[in-house]
Amino acid sequence: MIDQTPVIYLAWQDSLRTRRWFVVGRLRRLPESQYEFVYTRGYEEAQQVANMQPILGFMETNRRYLADKLFPLFQNRLMSPGREEYSGHIERLGLALDPNSPPEPLQVLARSGGRRATDSFEVFPAPLQHRAQNGNRSYLISFFVHGIRYVPAESQARASNCALGERLLLLSDWQNKYDSNSMMLRTEMDNHLLGWVPRYYCADIHALRERKLPVEVTVERVNPVSSPPWQRVLCRLSAPWPEDFRAFTASEYEPLIDKDYGGGIFEPASM
Repeated sequence: MIDQTPVIYLAWQDSLRTRRWFVVGRLRRLPESQYEFVYTRGYEEAQQVANMQPILGFMETNRRYLADKLFPLFQNRLMSPGREEYSGHIERLGLALDPNSPPEPLQVLARSGGRRATDSFEVFPAPLQHRAQNGNRSYLISFFVHGIRYVPAESQARASNCALGERLLLLSDWQNKYDSNSMMLRTEMDNHLLGWVPRYYCADIHALRERKLPVEVTVERVNPVSSPPWQRVLCRLSAPWPEDFRAFTASEYEPLIDKDYGGGIFEPASM
């Protein structure tokens, strides 16, 4: 495994008017262990459509920000390891809690989503690229099923009774008025609709399916009903990664800065 530290994207919601989400920034950890934040072209669209203003701490949108420590915008979205409920939080995210090797901050952000009640931001990871010993590459993402609270009560109950390793099926929700790329997840044997795949991965999944490639989703973890509904069922999605395939190719993911400063289409982390 080369690197399991994820590339993180920052999304902002226009909560006052359109309710639309925009991908506005990218956070990653560089090989020299510095953190880097840049705005993406999705910020320009958010500014035009919803009058988004620069984020506090990142007032210059065409600049590359570097820091030895995680920027406050993201650090404040992490639970302190000193809190009594920290171990339960990490366990709920499906991450290993090892006092001698705690999870990387970006790994915790990637799983938790970094949502706070006080603002309109969330974070999500780019897919990881796994390279097997035979050279084959796989597209991998782990995510919590979205929108469980919006499905019928019997489907919510079914979600809480999913078995580890259970296969879930993808169902295109192309008539969804908010996002024609959206995809739902249903159980294989009893056809319960459990919720949605996070919106950010749907375009990639459709592109992989257009190539007639198998896309598999399995249940990785089920948390108790006392857990927040957005952290109820953790899934793992895998698919072959063709040599010529690029993830997150929409312009909203492209950095605003020049390529000389690390811009261009990102190369996904390998493992």
